[in-house]
Amino acid sequence: MQLAMNHRRLFVDERELKAVRVQREGSSSSVYIRTLFDPETSGTANAVLGTATIPPGEAGPMLSHAHFEYDESEYVASGVGYVLLGATRDQMNRYDLKPGSAFFVPAGYQHCVANTGKEDLKLVISFYPSWVKGRPYKEISNDLTDVKKS
Repeated sequence: MQLAMNHRRLFVDERELKAVRVQREGSSSSVYIRTLFDPETSGTANAVLGTATIPPGEAGPMLSHAHFEYDESEYVASGVGYVLLGATRDQMNRYDLKPGSAFFVPAGYQHCVANTGKEDLKLVISFYPSWVKGRPYKEISNDLTDVKKS
């Protein structure tokens, strides 16, 4: 989808965007997502950039999940925690997270993140490709990942 130049979002202040709460079926933990740039708002051809914030005090990580149609990269902006990452739920490895850490999630890999600190764990997230077979990432990111529909 191509947007006219005057309708593209070329600059954004994250604090002005409403966070969307995401919680997976069977999980008591949740994450708050803000989409900074995507094909619908800025006209990017193949990428999404956003933030994910996990508040402190969650019982554990959100249930592991996989996005089968795109790769995901995450960078820790603030807070501490860990990511579980692996080709299957039985093969997941734990990696500690702190500001400056980053991790890559290939398409189809299981992953989940937990906040172990006393402040928000804030991640900068990027998805590629953002559109698959004409479907936006907001739709394909929920495919086969047990996201509650609310």
